[in-house]
Amino acid sequence: MKKNIKILDCTLRDGGYYTDWNFTEEFTNQYFLAVANSPISIIELGYLSDERDSNGQFYHLNKKILTEAKNILNKNQKIFVMVNFKEINNSKDLDRLLKEKSKYIDGVRFAVAPKDLKKFTMIVSKTANKYKKISFNLNLMYLSKWFNEDKSIKLIFKNISKFIDTVAFVDSYGALKPDDIYSFTKKINSLYKNKFIYGAHFHNNCGLALANSLVANDNGCEIVDSTFLGMGRGAGNAETELLISIYPHLRKKIKGFYLNNFLEKLKLLKNKLNWGSSFAYAFASQNGYSQAEMMNLIQKRRLDPSTAIEVVSNNNVGDKITFKKTNNSKSLKKLKSDTPVFIGGAKSFLQYGKQLLGSINKNVPIIFSGSNALTNFIDSKFDIANPKFLILTGNEINKIKYEKKTNFLKELECVIAEEKFISEKIKKLNTKIIYSNTIAANPLMLLGKLLINLKMKKLKLAFFDGDYENEKEKIIFEETQKCIDSLIKQKINIISITKTAYKLHFSNPWLND
Repeated sequence: MKKNIKILDCTLRDGGYYTDWNFTEEFTNQYFLAVANSPISIIELGYLSDERDSNGQFYHLNKKILTEAKNILNKNQKIFVMVNFKEINNSKDLDRLLKEKSKYIDGVRFAVAPKDLKKFTMIVSKTANKYKKISFNLNLMYLSKWFNEDKSIKLIFKNISKFIDTVAFVDSYGALKPDDIYSFTKKINSLYKNKFIYGAHFHNNCGLALANSLVANDNGCEIVDSTFLGMGRGAGNAETELLISIYPHLRKKIKGFYLNNFLEKLKLLKNKLNWGSSFAYAFASQNGYSQAEMMNLIQKRRLDPSTAIEVVSNNNVGDKITFKKTNNSKSLKKLKSDTPVFIGGAKSFLQYGKQLLGSINKNVPIIFSGSNALTNFIDSKFDIANPKFLILTGNEINKIKYEKKTNFLKELECVIAEEKFISEKIKKLNTKIIYSNTIAANPLMLLGKLLINLKMKKLKLAFFDGDYENEKEKIIFEETQKCIDSLIKQKINIISITKTAYKLHFSNPWLND
């Protein structure tokens, strides 16, 4: 086993996909102390970005956090940052990001797909000479797509900038096996041995990130990316603490209890966020889907792993929304009769729903956003004469408790549902169904698109409180806010008639007389 390994720990940068790059001061201080008392050579602290988004400070690194890290880490430990290449259009964009931060960092990395190498080389070549004190490094994406294609390898190396110091090979899909890594790194050693310093960044979809990292290091990849407890997007990465324990010369350099203390704290976060290899991630990797796509299906699009696998199997992850059977004239006429009220799933409906709905004109369409909204309505044990509609996305139909006890589907004016999830049993209960081609779309976005198709421009929300108690609910909140913003841009006038944490106009329903 070689001793030339350098560990690049990217826990905060890669782990940020689970926390939106928000970490507490206590957490980061424990992380810095754990690193300072370990043999880690480099940390990738986060991103440099000036995008206007909702991401936390480790996506928008500033002088303060960079200085704090520098003061705690050892002098021989380097701080790298990543720049999202998708946010860079030209050398001026890159120069703007690096200008004030360059004195606080030792290196910058870019994750780039082979098809974008020419553009990347042009930008870096115009910028690198201005920042000679920091290293420029490339993470080459999608290794499983080209690792055994000689022509692609030759073209890739031809297009890599001479200003690049290290090239890390990224198994974006987590699909490669140790034999694949062995044959690839042997080939690179024979063809381009001294052209660059090489590194490895392997994803853990199939539980092989650590094994692949060891093989890569044995065959010329000097810098190995890893994260504590494997924390990272989707299934995550090779585990930093396991790499340290495997190499005898590294584990001898651990000092005190800082590392163990940090790992204990991180375990609590892992239990909460549940990253790591799984059948769903492994299945996705072997079918050509990245961690990002599978993570999006499971977290942001509210699918259970088995359904997410089915979606991947059928190669249907598209976002373009289309509808069928929208010619149900009676139902659509009632939907268009007045500005509809879209009912969210908040528990506050149980307290105030009867009062609110009782005050609404009987011609106003009432649309339930899914299983929670409908269940709250049934639990409230009151009825309304308004035309009632139901949105069903993803597995929502399986969450409704009252299918055997009531004929609720028969009572609805119309069901707006994703065709993939509608069983024959439901079709028999309610023949008035508008089908969409989506997969676990946000209910608000699905309804909004239907309203746009019908040339309707107004929508009222009720009981979209926007409260959240855990990370999953936070993800849903942020996704829904993005849907609101998107629909408003598409000229849908959305207001809330109940108290909400979402950023949108509020209209008090008790003041309109």
